[in-house]
Amino acid sequence: MATKTYPHSAFEGLRPFCVQLTMEQTVQNVKNLRKQISSTDEPALQDLLDYVLFPLRFSIKTAGTKKPGLMEAVLECITHILSITRLKSPVVLQEMFSELCSCIPADPLQPVPEELKLALILAMRSLLRSSGADVLCVLYKPSMLPEMGFTITLLLRFAELEKSREIRLEALNCLERLLAPDIKQVTSLGNLFASFLPGVCTVLTRIIGGDPKQGYKIISTVIRLWAGIVSIVMSDESLAQVPEKKPVYPGLSGRVAELMAYRDRTWVEHSVSRLLIHLEKITECCTANPHWKVRLALVDLTDLLLTRCWNSLGAAVGSLLQILVSLMSDDTSEVKTRARKVLQKVSTEGSASRKLGDVLSESLYSLAATLPRLLSSQDDQGKLRTLALFLGYLQLLGPRLKFILHSPAHLQRLSSALLQTLELDLCSVKIVEKRLPCSARNLRQQDLPHTGVQQKSFRFFRDPHILSHIQQICRLLGYYGDLNLLTDYFLSLYRAQRLPAVIVLNQLVLGAAGIDIEDLSGGIRVLEAIELLDTIRPLLEEYTDPSNWYLLTCQDSVELVDRFALLRVGSPQKPAISDMTANSWKLCLQLEGISCFAQALGSNFRPLLISALYPLLEKAGDPSLMVSGSAMVALDNVSQACGYKDVNQLIELNADYLASEVSVGLRRLRRRHGGAARVLHAMLENCGPSLLPLLYELVQDLLPALDQSQNEGAKILFPVLNSLVNKLGRWFPSPRTGTPPVTDASIQHQSHHENLAEEMTLFLQDHIEQHRIAKGDLEEEEAADVLPPSEDVTDVQKPPLPTHAQITKEIAERCTHFLSHNDAQLRIQALDTLGLSLIPLHSREDVLLPLAHKIWPCLVKRLVQDEPLVLLRAFQMLVSLAASCKDFIRQRVCKDALPAFLTSLRSQALVSCHAGPVYSHTLGFKLQKALLDGLGTLCVDLALGDGDLLEVIDSCVLYLSARQPKHLQEAAVRTLLSLSQLDPDIVWLHLCEWQSPPEVPHPSLVPLSWTVRSNDEYTQNVCKVLQKLQGL
Repeated sequence: MATKTYPHSAFEGLRPFCVQLTMEQTVQNVKNLRKQISSTDEPALQDLLDYVLFPLRFSIKTAGTKKPGLMEAVLECITHILSITRLKSPVVLQEMFSELCSCIPADPLQPVPEELKLALILAMRSLLRSSGADVLCVLYKPSMLPEMGFTITLLLRFAELEKSREIRLEALNCLERLLAPDIKQVTSLGNLFASFLPGVCTVLTRIIGGDPKQGYKIISTVIRLWAGIVSIVMSDESLAQVPEKKPVYPGLSGRVAELMAYRDRTWVEHSVSRLLIHLEKITECCTANPHWKVRLALVDLTDLLLTRCWNSLGAAVGSLLQILVSLMSDDTSEVKTRARKVLQKVSTEGSASRKLGDVLSESLYSLAATLPRLLSSQDDQGKLRTLALFLGYLQLLGPRLKFILHSPAHLQRLSSALLQTLELDLCSVKIVEKRLPCSARNLRQQDLPHTGVQQKSFRFFRDPHILSHIQQICRLLGYYGDLNLLTDYFLSLYRAQRLPAVIVLNQLVLGAAGIDIEDLSGGIRVLEAIELLDTIRPLLEEYTDPSNWYLLTCQDSVELVDRFALLRVGSPQKPAISDMTANSWKLCLQLEGISCFAQALGSNFRPLLISALYPLLEKAGDPSLMVSGSAMVALDNVSQACGYKDVNQLIELNADYLASEVSVGLRRLRRRHGGAARVLHAMLENCGPSLLPLLYELVQDLLPALDQSQNEGAKILFPVLNSLVNKLGRWFPSPRTGTPPVTDASIQHQSHHENLAEEMTLFLQDHIEQHRIAKGDLEEEEAADVLPPSEDVTDVQKPPLPTHAQITKEIAERCTHFLSHNDAQLRIQALDTLGLSLIPLHSREDVLLPLAHKIWPCLVKRLVQDEPLVLLRAFQMLVSLAASCKDFIRQRVCKDALPAFLTSLRSQALVSCHAGPVYSHTLGFKLQKALLDGLGTLCVDLALGDGDLLEVIDSCVLYLSARQPKHLQEAAVRTLLSLSQLDPDIVWLHLCEWQSPPEVPHPSLVPLSWTVRSNDEYTQNVCKVLQKLQGL
């Protein structure tokens, strides 16, 4: 720490060291001087500044070879002295500036140590910093042009070519100090630096576009330097003071005078054209720079140039505004906020504000012309920057955009750019392959994330952020532009089969409603609900027009072929996959549009429900998974916008209107393929029993439509009938008295509390009593209990059937007609629906038994003479019928159906016994397993007699063989255990020969003759069954 000294004592302390260094220039002498300087008080050092600097300056000027490290030590000492003192002599400044310039040889090929370079830069920077504004002026006179040029060239060379990042940064900082002095001689600085402008800008631009790993500090500093020298040379204030004729500088040599540039109009225009090239290169490199401080420096560059050089850089104003606009949507809040502040300042200040609209309009027109080409050639980051620029132009134009879009040229160029950019990629086959498994789905909100909504695929981009930018552009057009003009224009393009116009129309409506709009003025203005409703209504009518709504979306679609109106390519009977893909996308975009309309209108969308809800439900059951998923999302958005709790409530509260539309649609089934059936299916899936009063009337229209549509129409209606009967069975369940399934646990828990003797006694007593009554041996009291039939039997009037039972009865009777249809798919659908109709009618024998009588002839043919798949469904139907009718159909089953089942089981047992593992995937295996699984329940429900029971047991025993597939063995075991509920003794007797003879329970009983079979392929499964029968 320096101690307080007086000038005389300080001089006495410094004098020996200064003299010693003057006499002998060594590193040690420099260090000794610096040490003494450090111990000297700063005020005293300030008074002795010239004296202290003399030996150091003498060391620099001394000719000859210097010792290693001497020059570095001298420069470091000078840096230290100037950092704590102020240089007040212009002459000393000028001399030292020249002396420091001579420290480095002019030849760039001569090697110079990095330490010397760094020391020189720091000394030069300290020299400039220690000089006040009144002293610095001497450096910026025309006579100093050669020294200034050499220094600038030297510093630029260090900044560009040095490997050391420290040297490069210090060189740039020193250059910044040199080129941006804190003096007020703006005109003289502009004249002086005009000579250096081309070279400085060229080198700085090369540095910016150089190694991307050089770091953000270097790039941001270079950007500040570039902006600083351009703003000094090209500032409007400086150029306004340039004389009309080239000035003459007295006392200036001819060669130096030639170096001074004259900034006339021609020079300015030429310089601006060159600066534009540099600016484009800087913009290209810096707008995509990953570090936000580089982008922030770029914003500061535009702010400085637009503020000082608006008139002189007129040709570059568009490029400067382009930089600001593109950074308005930057990811970093600091950059975004700064860019918006600069733009707001530009748009509100004087002449700049008046010209801004024209510049933005021209820039928007030019960008719209090149937008498709840019998006097809740039990478994703480049596309995002281009769209951010487009978006910024629209935000800056604001309300002026409405007048610009009245220009046909602007509107045509803008619409062409948007439609080409949004061109869809229709090459995906998956869109056509994905199918809805049934004609309607349960429209619950938790299912929406799993719907088949397809990610939009565009020709020119894949990144969803790019689509988000384009949507924002369209919304701004709707927000600032004339909505009626834009919707009419893009609607005409839509009618001309320009599919992307739908996307634009949807976003225009959202923008007009102020949804997701960012207004730079801070306020959001939206259209009145009535105006918005008047605009949306014709769009909704156009979307749901039959020519745009009923389109083929897959090969087995049931829409009318003559309504395939989007693209008529190839044969109408076999449309191309590309056509169906286009249809699917068209429907999805229209459904998305309805969703957008609901979001824009909110609760005001309710008047449009009468036009939108029925078509939406039609498409919710579309066979294309993509279309149905889009419809479900649209329904959810509509329900939320209109204030409903969910889609179920939306459908339930509008069921009366939907029922009316469905009734009309069913009467016109031949002309409106499938729509009414899908809507009815959706109503059934999403409503409750409150729908029943409307269902009876709908069934009266549905069943005649089924009679008139025996082929394709029936395939549409049967899923609806199936769903209807299924829902009635759930809404109005009837008590079931069927036989519960037999499990191992239930058999093991059955036990008799009586012992064997008591059981035998009761059995014999009952047998004797029944034998006596059968012979007619009755006592008088018993005979008196038997009354003759009454002759006067009054018919008791039966109560009317409930509505759900009446509906089920009528549907079941209609399904009976289709059991003999020549289409196997319709026969299967009819059998499935019949099976479900037995559930609501289970407790109503007065309806069920006549129905069973009517069904039986057709059902027997399906059981005996039909295809395996139909036979399988028919057998399942028979099991359900037996559970409901029981002994009513016992004789018919035993006579007509059971023999065929047993014959099939016996013949197929030989096949499955020798089959391999692949056999389990065949239809024959599935039929065998279904017969084995259902025979047990069927026999128990029908309470078969001993003879038929023995036949069934005999057929099932064949599948106890260890050679049979394992699943068939298990099914046979379960069937035998089920049959044991009827008569376990018969089952035991049939299987007993596989086990050892039982012990005689009492000496009075005679031992039975017993034939024991040796162990074979049946033994293991037979023993398993017998073991479980022991618990009975």
